Amino acid sequence: MIAVISIYIFIIIGFISKKIFPEINEKSFVILSVYFLQPFLTLWGLTLKPLNINSLIAPSLYLSIIFISLIFTYLLARFLEHKDRSIATITALIGNTGNLGIPLSYALWGSDGAFYATILNLTNMFFIYIFGIFFYAGKFNIENAKKIFKIPIIYVGFLAIIINSLHIDLSSISQMLHMGAYSSMVIQLIIFGIYTANIKIQKIPIKLSIIITFEKFILIPIVGYFLLRFLGIDDIMAKVILLEISVPIAVNNVNLAALFDNQPEVVAWLIILTSILFIPYFVILF
Repeated sequence: MIAVISIYIFIIIGFISKKIFPEINEKSFVILSVYFLQPFLTLWGLTLKPLNINSLIAPSLYLSIIFISLIFTYLLARFLEHKDRSIATITALIGNTGNLGIPLSYALWGSDGAFYATILNLTNMFFIYIFGIFFYAGKFNIENAKKIFKIPIIYVGFLAIIINSLHIDLSSISQMLHMGAYSSMVIQLIIFGIYTANIKIQKIPIKLSIIITFEKFILIPIVGYFLLRFLGIDDIMAKVILLEISVPIAVNNVNLAALFDNQPEVVAWLIILTSILFIPYFVILF
């Protein structure tokens, strides 16, 4: 538990640093992370253990849980005003699988946890840039969907799968990969803290907050639990999946909401809310 709590220290460092030094440019950190450090994390994570059938099963199960949950979140959203419906439908499904999910999985279950978490993070990236864009924009935009192919970890992910499949030995650069992966995890947590410090709460949407909280910490985990139980899956892979579907709402939600002028300040509040509520939820269940 101490190892897990220590992860939040880096989030706090990011939060405090932004409050003390407002001139910090978080975009520079994001560029450093996305284009230079996350590729190390992806290559490291996907070569930690040999690929097996679970390497395909894990993302399939993750997407199955997400799409089944999407049916329920869509129905729940019908009870809200039109402007809140897209947020209620998609936001809870886009979790912080990278910034928080990978470090937590590694802290809890070591290399096995990091391996599955890395696979699920790649899966989540595809979901964000296809279905996330569709719901936030209200329509499918091929130009925005193409943005996923500008992200280096997509190509590094495929490269890592090839290297793993061909059993290419990376022991000579393992220390470098390890250092890059750890650097990526730390910088991602700090970025999360910085973004949290930027959030300004203007008005708290009570009804939407209740629905998102219900979806994030009750509905989606229940769907995941019963699907995994029905299929008889109860190992580290299942635990990582349950963690990844339960992590707080991703900062990417704010980016998409701002891009399509869909109440980014409301989405920002929901990130804070789920990030706070995740702490007792995590302590109790994991």
